[in-house]
Amino acid sequence: MDVQQLADELAEVRSRLAALEDEKEIRELLARYGYYADAKLDDEYYDLFTDDCVMDVSTGRGDDPYALLRWEGLAAMREFMAVRTAGNGDGFYGRSLHMQGNNVAIRVSGDAAVATNYSFIFHQDGPDLRIISASINAWQLVRTEAGWRIRQRRRRMVGAPDTAEVLRATDRDVRASASGA
Repeated sequence: MDVQQLADELAEVRSRLAALEDEKEIRELLARYGYYADAKLDDEYYDLFTDDCVMDVSTGRGDDPYALLRWEGLAAMREFMAVRTAGNGDGFYGRSLHMQGNNVAIRVSGDAAVATNYSFIFHQDGPDLRIISASINAWQLVRTEAGWRIRQRRRRMVGAPDTAEVLRATDRDVRASASGA
């Protein structure tokens, strides 16, 4: 093996290692999302997002469980958490489990990434453990000086009519972001 082949192989190994490190950091970010939400660690939770973040979720409740709730920007996220718009209420903390690590698929392109996964929210209600939510998620993430952060989360309850479009749009968005469009 000549010097150039060795240099090329080393560059490939470094590239593959960087991709694995990105994926690991993104998986940990999604895990912390759940931990921080469950433990009411709001400041840590907010730190997972960019200032221009978007939360776009189906309600999962009421006459139309597929109706959308949307918050744009970190200030709106803080307001959401302060008034608990999602209906979690005071009895939710310490008795819920946000499970974000199911069927995770991650694609990184430069400083942009997309992660898709299933998520579940479980709630301890006295002696009973019940499932509150089952959904599919599409996350747009960006690399910042502080590490990977969430730019957008789209969550759709199981059976939502626009699930496929949300997944396609998120994939298109990350390709556009990576190309600088």
